[in-house]
Amino acid sequence: FVFSFAQAASLPAPLNPDPRITAGALCSTNNSDFAEYRYSERIPYCKRNVSSTLKRKIYANYGIPAHCQSEYTIDHFYPLSLGGNNNPKNLWPEHKAIKNIRHSLELDLYEDLRDGRIGQARALALIQEAKLHPDANEIPQDDYCDRIAPDHLRP
Repeated sequence: FVFSFAQAASLPAPLNPDPRITAGALCSTNNSDFAEYRYSERIPYCKRNVSSTLKRKIYANYGIPAHCQSEYTIDHFYPLSLGGNNNPKNLWPEHKAIKNIRHSLELDLYEDLRDGRIGQARALALIQEAKLHPDANEIPQDDYCDRIAPDHLRP
């Protein structure tokens, strides 16, 4: 079951990152937050650094009103532990109920990558699949907050 944009817009929260805003971005030695290489693949690791100003910008880009922001976390599309960075192209407001659907996925993939059971490319593909296509049967259907779709997100 795949949601259309109109169906998704009628729900209280963004179901997944909008690829026009959040395409994902990876850490490199050129990032100011670069800390070290990790794992046998020598994957660049960036330290967490998401300012309040940047969080407000992400919420605004997704049309999340201030009174609803406590229901969300700013999520790294590609987790830092898998090589993601703090670029706005890698951040989106994830509803806490959506995050709970896959609460252990990032930890499981981190452990698999750290222990050499999976490569970065496969870990990122699994994250991308999970975040872009959440299980429709587990998505919250109501919420006290209404989303205000910004002009660039309206059909």
